[in-house]
Amino acid sequence: MEASFDQLPVLHSFGVRLFDLFWRTHFHEDRVCEFHFIRHGKLRLEFTSRGFEAGPGDIVIIPANTRHCDKFDPGREFEVFMASFSWGPAEVPFFARLPGPVVHVQNDEQRGRIRQTLEGLYLGANRDTDFDQLLCRSIFHTVLLSVLKITTGQSSGDSSAEQLSAADKKKHWLIAEVKRYINRHFQQQITLDDLSTFLGVSQYHLSRIFNEESGFSLPEYLTMIRMERAKVLLSEGRLNISQVAYQVGYEDSGYFSKVFKKHFGQSPSSITLSQPARRV
Repeated sequence: MEASFDQLPVLHSFGVRLFDLFWRTHFHEDRVCEFHFIRHGKLRLEFTSRGFEAGPGDIVIIPANTRHCDKFDPGREFEVFMASFSWGPAEVPFFARLPGPVVHVQNDEQRGRIRQTLEGLYLGANRDTDFDQLLCRSIFHTVLLSVLKITTGQSSGDSSAEQLSAADKKKHWLIAEVKRYINRHFQQQITLDDLSTFLGVSQYHLSRIFNEESGFSLPEYLTMIRMERAKVLLSEGRLNISQVAYQVGYEDSGYFSKVFKKHFGQSPSSITLSQPARRV
């Protein structure tokens, strides 16, 4: 397991939400990650390239800086536990392990356990003291780890993996291998031809399956991995912008800065300037 998963997430907000109609008609994005546990109603989450269906008991997790639209029927009850959070270096491996933005929790016991944990967080969430805030982060950390355990098929009594067809298993394997390859080689110039050759499938098949199952195109996912790593390197303050650009696969630091600003809404220099001066 990734060592970064030991770190507690930062919980920016948490509560029960009745969605504003604005979110069902406008594409929007947040600078932090979004977590939704659907209590009542149904949701169609739309990315630029694909839509995903979610219903009661399902979990929706959206990476930071991801344009999306939350479609739901305003004539029917729709209510979710909603959290906005950051998880530092754990975000990249966390989203790499998810099958997509919607996690369907098939096991009733698992679904009930997560809901009970969220209800306890909601009812007992008193953030008046630092200790209370730390406790809330710890509880939400448990929820995120539970989601990871479910999606990796490690939880006891989970028969959903056994019920998958051979075709579905192959799709899941393919997505996992693509993400693993990109996570290991994002510093290099990765092409669709490289990936398809490595995995022994056609470029068209690989691109279609990855897009359909993950909600991202391959270039979008590669950019997300590179940008998250770049942000960590810039925050550490040991490398300048040109060096960070090279470390994450960009030979042109000017182009890197444009991509970074488009992804995060702020320039790389704003990250470096916000860090305290390092002693030498």
